[in-house]
Amino acid sequence: MPTIAETLKAASLQLKHAEVPNDVLDAQTLLAFTIKQDRTYLIIHFTDQLSEEIIPVYQSFIARRATGEPLQYITGRQEFFGLEFEVTPAVLIPRPETELIVEETLRLAKNIPPPLIIDACTGSGCIAIALAREISNAKIIATDISSEALAVAQRNACKHGVQEQIQFINCDLLNGLAAETKADFILSNPPYVAPEEIATLQREVREWEPHIALTDFADGLNFYRRLLVETKDFLSPEGQLIFEMGFDQSQKIKALVDHESWKDLRLVLDFQQFERVMTLTKS
Repeated sequence: MPTIAETLKAASLQLKHAEVPNDVLDAQTLLAFTIKQDRTYLIIHFTDQLSEEIIPVYQSFIARRATGEPLQYITGRQEFFGLEFEVTPAVLIPRPETELIVEETLRLAKNIPPPLIIDACTGSGCIAIALAREISNAKIIATDISSEALAVAQRNACKHGVQEQIQFINCDLLNGLAAETKADFILSNPPYVAPEEIATLQREVREWEPHIALTDFADGLNFYRRLLVETKDFLSPEGQLIFEMGFDQSQKIKALVDHESWKDLRLVLDFQQFERVMTLTKS
C-alpha cells in the first residue's frame, strides 16, 4: 500500500493538472479529513502506509476537487469568526470579509442593552450565530428566501448552542417580519453579483455556489435599493443598517442613499483595502 507521502504526491499532481489552486494544501486537507486527523499528523507520519479502505474514499474526494467542487462542500465545513460551520451547496461559503459585519456590529453594540438584530439573507447563519455567541443576551431574527439554506443555518445554531436566541424566518429579505418589529441592527450580505459578471468568477464559485445567493439577476444593486427603503420600517430610532458590498460597488451604493433618511455613513475596508462594508444610522 502507498505511504502518506506517496499518496499526497499523486493527489497533488492530479489537482495541479486539473488547474486547482492550492493543489498541495487541498490534497493534504482532504487526506487529513479522510483519516480524521490534522495536517500535522500527515507530516509526522509521512512514511506510514494507508489502509486499503482509505485509498478509494480519498481518491473520490480528490476526483471531486479536480472538477472544481469547493473544498468546503466536500468536507462540509468552513471556519468563520473562530467557529466551524456546516456548509452545503445550498449556502454560500462564508468569507473572511463578511466577518467585518460581525466586528462592526460588536463595536456599535457595546453600549446598547440587549439588542434586537436582524440578519437578512442569513445563508449558513454565520453572521447571526457568531453574534449570538458574542452577545449572549441578544435576540436575533435570521431570514432567508431559501428553506434549504435556513435548514443549514438552524443546524449550525444548534451546533453552537444558540438556537434559543435566534428566530429563523423563511421569507424574501424582510417581508416575513411582524409589522411592529423594531431592531437595533439590520445586517445583510445580500446577493450582489450582476449576472454578466458570473462568467468572470472563479470556477469554484461560478459552477458550484448557489446563484440565488450570488446574484440579484439584475444589475447587482437591487438588494441595496430594497434595504435602503425597506429597513427603515423595522429599525428603531438611531438603528443601524450594516451590509457587505462588492469590491467596486461602494460609490454606486452611496449614490442611492437618501440623506434625509440616513446619516453617519461609514465605509469599512477589507484586507485588500476595498470598501467592503457600509454602515448607516437611521435619521
